[in-house]
Amino acid sequence: MPNANIVHLIREHANIVEVISAYIRLLPAGKNYKALCPFHQEKTPSFYVSPEKGLWHCFGCGAGGDVIDFVQRIEGLTFTEAIAKLSRQLGIRWQPSVTTRREEWARERLLQLNQWAVEFYERVLWASEVGERTRQYLFQRQISTSTARMFRLGYAPASWDVLVKAAQESGFQTNELLQAGLAQKVREGQGFIDRFRDRLMFPIFNPQGEPIGFGGRVLGEGEPKYLNTPETPLFQKRKVLYALNLARNAIREKGEVILVEGYMDAISLHQGGLTNTVATMGTALNADTVQLLKRYTNRIVIAYDRDSAGLNAVLRSADLFRMNEMEVRFVDLPEGSDPDSFIREFGSASFLKLLEQSKSLTKFRVTWLVSRYPSASTEGIQSAVKLLSSLADPIEQRSCIQILAEYWSGGQPEKIGSLEQVLNRSLIQYIRQQQRQPLQPARPSATFDPITTSLTSTSVIPQGVLHAEQDLMAAMVQDKEIALKILSLISPDEFLLSKHQELARIVNACLEDETFADLANIVAELGDEELRQTLSGFLLRDLSFLRAKNAIEDRVQRLQRYKTEQFLRRQSAELLRKLTSGQISRDDPTWKAWQETLKALKT
Repeated sequence: MPNANIVHLIREHANIVEVISAYIRLLPAGKNYKALCPFHQEKTPSFYVSPEKGLWHCFGCGAGGDVIDFVQRIEGLTFTEAIAKLSRQLGIRWQPSVTTRREEWARERLLQLNQWAVEFYERVLWASEVGERTRQYLFQRQISTSTARMFRLGYAPASWDVLVKAAQESGFQTNELLQAGLAQKVREGQGFIDRFRDRLMFPIFNPQGEPIGFGGRVLGEGEPKYLNTPETPLFQKRKVLYALNLARNAIREKGEVILVEGYMDAISLHQGGLTNTVATMGTALNADTVQLLKRYTNRIVIAYDRDSAGLNAVLRSADLFRMNEMEVRFVDLPEGSDPDSFIREFGSASFLKLLEQSKSLTKFRVTWLVSRYPSASTEGIQSAVKLLSSLADPIEQRSCIQILAEYWSGGQPEKIGSLEQVLNRSLIQYIRQQQRQPLQPARPSATFDPITTSLTSTSVIPQGVLHAEQDLMAAMVQDKEIALKILSLISPDEFLLSKHQELARIVNACLEDETFADLANIVAELGDEELRQTLSGFLLRDLSFLRAKNAIEDRVQRLQRYKTEQFLRRQSAELLRKLTSGQISRDDPTWKAWQETLKALKT
């Protein structure tokens, strides 16, 4: 990890306008510069650069930070790699530690070995007789030669140790082959054999285009059908997306990514012109892959085979998308089809129509359910209730009930109402069964605190309230005296968004320690990318609203009033739910205490 001195030197000496201008066209905008954001699709510039503050921020997608953050994001580099690149450009001498040098050398050696293996497998596929069967297989799968070469496809011959011997002749050691996952020990004896044999080879690259691993599809008899590189210093399957190196620019340009499950799905879609496609590596969609995608877009279109285990896992991942503020839609493929087979049978134009008809998470869940239960059978109702109970959002729950009732009504409007009643009653009964546990007494009304709940998403906050909070945060980070005033009226924990609370706590600490002038550096050193982006946006935000009388006081009051109202609504909704489900009665002390609290607040 680079030391703090190098990081400070780069931030001080790098001309952020020159660095960013090497990638995008910047136009003067007063004392700042503006451009079309390189990280999402837009027609009106919302990307701003401040040479005075050494910061950039996009008010469209929320990305932002300093010069190091920009190089990291645009190049897809790690923090250390971005530091190394910028230090070379600036002529700053940076001597990595012995440990870092050793790790970098070992990493470089593995990359060289993987690159050698990519070329080895390619030669066998295209320039040998043993590759003929694989060439015919690609022809049958309608993969053109140019597409196969673009993806660097190859063939691992059926021989036991042909790659091991060739690699050793090229100067690579056996332990390096083992570490790269290209060889394995023979169970009996001291020899080594190739890990991949008689397989169509799919090289796997990181976003920068470096080969980090392989996938192999068996062509003859044998299991498993697909075999991947094991976990190595370069390859962690849960953190990798196939074809991201080829798709990342298209994802930014189109503003969305198409997510598929298999190598061939990704290759077929790219060949059909859908170059913003990537594939998961045989694992369920997880927090690592969602975070990786979020670097490029917040819109995902998922095109999984209906019967796949991966689709089931994705449908259970609603909270993962919600927490990361990702917009997710689903392609409704015909039963028994995957993207590759669909395109081969119907063509890419037909697949484009499916994309245009993609469904929201809620609607797709319902469609998926009714495809298995075409009528409101007992099993169908039970499955629907389990789906409904998993939805945290009451609005989404209500929408699901309406859609299900419409599907199961069979086009008879008079049946919709009764089906909705059946679903509502069944849901209440299911909740009662699941929640049969002693009711915990509520806190005394005097301790009810509307400040204790923070939010992570802006989607549920009215725009006027959100803008009030953003105005306060921007004023607080740009002016020390205003920060003192704001924090005398509202505590950090009273802000609505958790990231704003965290930033307000840091500002408060800087005021106490008299380090307010170093706020940007202090936040940068925390290593929290989201917090850096949040700060960069506020530091570049316009403060003309301060000209209005009582601008600060009015915004503070608006926040506090909204938070109190939200708290009261949540408490009322929860108690009403318990009252409706029979968990409590109107004579219950909990209900009575709440009514007294409401009366006190009204007066």
